Amino acid sequence: MDKPSTRDYTPRFSFEISEDQQMRANKLITTYGLRRAIFSAILDDVLNMIDEHGGLAIGILLSGTIKPREIIKTMKGPENG
Repeated sequence: MDKPSTRDYTPRFSFEISEDQQMRANKLITTYGLRRAIFSAILDDVLNMIDEHGGLAIGILLSGTIKPREIIKTMKGPENG
């Protein structure tokens, strides 16, 4: 059996989610391709924050004290807000 060429390879990013998260996603994000578009944008934002702020961004995200949508405003500071 032939191995697929690297041209045929599509990188994937997988992780476990809760059943509730799956049910909500299935209900709210039904348009084909929309899930990929949404989560690709979120992943880019998170990776950019980590690239720029390192462990501080990870700590803030995982602490749960601030929502991801608020982190970008906080890290920009008042002069960039």
